[in-house]
This record gives sequence, C-alpha cells and structure tokens, in this order.
Amino acid sequence: MAATRDISNAARNKQWYDEDLSEVNAPIRSLLETYSKVPPERVVPHINAILISIQREKGFAANPYPCIGHYRFLNLTLLTHPMYSSILHRLSQDPSNLYIDLGCCFGQDLRQLVADGVRSEQLIGLDIEASLMELGYDLFMDRETLKSRFLVADIFRGAEQGEPWTSLEQKKADIVHCSAFFHLFPLAEQLHVAKIIARLVRANGIIVGRQSGSTKPSEMPAIAEGSTSFRHDVSTFQSMWDEVGRETSTKWEVSGTLDTVGMIGKKSTVEDENSRRLLFTITRVK
Repeated sequence: MAATRDISNAARNKQWYDEDLSEVNAPIRSLLETYSKVPPERVVPHINAILISIQREKGFAANPYPCIGHYRFLNLTLLTHPMYSSILHRLSQDPSNLYIDLGCCFGQDLRQLVADGVRSEQLIGLDIEASLMELGYDLFMDRETLKSRFLVADIFRGAEQGEPWTSLEQKKADIVHCSAFFHLFPLAEQLHVAKIIARLVRANGIIVGRQSGSTKPSEMPAIAEGSTSFRHDVSTFQSMWDEVGRETSTKWEVSGTLDTVGMIGKKSTVEDENSRRLLFTITRVK
C-alpha cells in the first residue's frame, strides 16, 4: 500500500471511509492474539482505540485511499499469496536472505512472517509515511521486541535519496513485497518506478503482490483528483517488465491471475465492471 496525500475531494474520500469495526477477519485476529498477545475480547476494541478514536481519522485525512478507509490494511495479503509457503521457507532456511516490504503501511505482513518463524532482522519495511509505521508499533505492541528496520523513503526517488536506499541496492533482496502500489500511477510512472525497484532484487529473486487490474487494460481515473492510473492484466504487466529488462540489462518473468477477490464494488469511483484483483509474481531470471 502507498500513501497518496490527496485531500482534494472530500465527498469522494468519505465514500472510502467505513465506521468502527465490529469484528475482524480470522488471520489478523490470530496474529494479534498470538503475536501481540491481545486477549480475544480486546482485539476489536484495541484496533478501534488505536486506529479510529485516537489517530485513524487524522491518518485518513492525510492519506485518503481505500486501503485505509475500508480497513484493507487488516487483510494479510502476503499470507494469502500462492508463494507464501515458498517465501517462508526461503527466508527461514537462509538467515542471510533479505525481504523488503515496499509501501509496508503498518507492517502487518512483515509481522506475520515473524509470527511464522522468520528472524525479524531479515525484514525491512519501507513507506513514505513515517506515521503509518509508527502506528504499526502501537497496533502490534512490539516496539521493544521487533528487530526489523522501518525506513522512510520515496520509492520514486530511489538512489537520489542516498542512504539507506543505496545500501538496499547494494545488498539486494531475495523477496520484495509490493502490493497496492503500481495501480496508483500512469503507465509511464509505473515503468519509471519499476526500474528503480528492479535494482533492489538479486538474480533469482522475486517481487510478489496484488493490485487492481482489469480485463481491459487501460488508463483509468485514479485516486488523486484529475489523475489516471494504468490497470494491467498479466500480459500487459509482462510487457512492462520486458521493457524494464531492456532498460536495465535484466530479464523478468511475470505470472499471475485476475479475480474479483476484494474488489470494492459499485460505490468506488476508481473501479468498473472490468476491474479485477491482479495477483502476481515477478521473477528476475537474469
């Protein structure tokens, strides 16, 4: 997920904001109960207290996008990815392997890896909004125990930012998680940032994630008022990564599926009847 900082359309933004939770999905409940040791009866009040009555409205005002307003950050998207077991094995078997979560939001997927046995030192979360990562410590109550690094950075600027980005490019990751990110931008900007992300991935490494796609790939109205974003199918996503390969002397293979899981529906101004979830794995083969 990635922050937009677009506050230009209050009426539209309100459509993306749900009221307090009355229940949560089973995976995030399990994570909070087992990893964070939140008593079962306190899980929902704990989330509401931290993310709504205290800070969530402020966070949504600064970052009005459906992933926050519709509580999508409570969906452990990496856990349900077809590659999750392989990712878990890869990280658990070799402590030198590195995982980077781009647009990590509250760091929820990163914490699931820790709960499943991965050393937290192997995991890096990155987001443009420091406040979201700080909220993650409050949500999961692990400020004193989690050894993962959380870095504030603008992915679009890449190495222009100097450290710590340049160190990430030198080390390179085995797994990069990048969900709900590319679909925020026009195709030209997606290509630009994909070339930056490519520099973070070592040979045989993978980029996994999910994003909004379409059965009819095209530019569509985006979250920022007056802007567009390109929605891919698997074929057009492969074509973009073919271009990334040509411009970076690398080679990438994209696999993926389109489905209707998690689509917002009729009240969304950024989805239509062709909208689908694109679940993808991008492998650096050269």
